[in-house]
Amino acid sequence: MEPQTVLVVDDETSFLDIMKILLPRAGYRVLTSAHGTEALQMIYDTQPDLVLLDDMLPGMSGCDICAHVKHDDAVQHIPVLLYSAGPRVRDPELIRQIRADGVLYKPFKAPDLIKKISTYMPVPA
Repeated sequence: MEPQTVLVVDDETSFLDIMKILLPRAGYRVLTSAHGTEALQMIYDTQPDLVLLDDMLPGMSGCDICAHVKHDDAVQHIPVLLYSAGPRVRDPELIRQIRADGVLYKPFKAPDLIKKISTYMPVPA
């Protein structure tokens, strides 16, 4: 069985590098993007099993990407976990409006991230 795919979107390449090590160790396949507009196109092109999405991105914010995905029948089934060190992801009304499936606050610990992902996708055996 092929591993489930997580698309990680963050403009910090060091964070993407860490995710490229951490998530495969947990049994997931990883795709990455450092740009908001590119990430939105990747969601349509690759149909990942989950999107891990930073809010603060060049090109298009994570909140805008999430809202776009969650309001499009073609991709709204894909879980979107939004994260940031910024204040917007702490606004429950905004999170409800954009229909994010979950939120993480930076900085977060690796076990907490894997646990959160596994609530939307079972950890592979």
